[in-house]
Amino acid sequence: MKFSIVYGFQILAKAFGMAAIYSLYIINKSGGLIYYKDYGSAGRMDTNDTLRVASLWHSMHAISQQLSPVSGCSGIELLQADTFDLHCFQSLTGTKFFAVCEPGTQQIESLLKYIYELYTDYVLKNPFYEIEMPIRCELFDINLTQSVQKDRVALLGQ
Repeated sequence: MKFSIVYGFQILAKAFGMAAIYSLYIINKSGGLIYYKDYGSAGRMDTNDTLRVASLWHSMHAISQQLSPVSGCSGIELLQADTFDLHCFQSLTGTKFFAVCEPGTQQIESLLKYIYELYTDYVLKNPFYEIEMPIRCELFDINLTQSVQKDRVALLGQ
């Protein structure tokens, strides 16, 4: 049942010109994957693949900062491919938030910044959370799901 709902939503999204978010990753400053959420992408990855993607992105991001001809470059913010876009937001502490989306997705930067706000409000202020460790916070999950759904509804209304 879940697959058909997700598939139906993706058809609606394409019919109204709305881009879907495939997945969300949060990487700590050391390059470790601390959070992953799949939003119904067609090819689901196993745990090892998600860890490899996060590690690879962290490495590419670090290399791009060092090789950039522009001084003060903060790394790759957008990677565009034929079948997806990868948007990245890096906080001042080095934590990276990146989303894999349909090509041409708009306003993902503002969504990633809002997710960072949720992270600071519900994860970092949680007295039981240990810094740099995987995120296991129910309030963060609930608010993240609501914000992604609101973003999808807002895109649908445009």
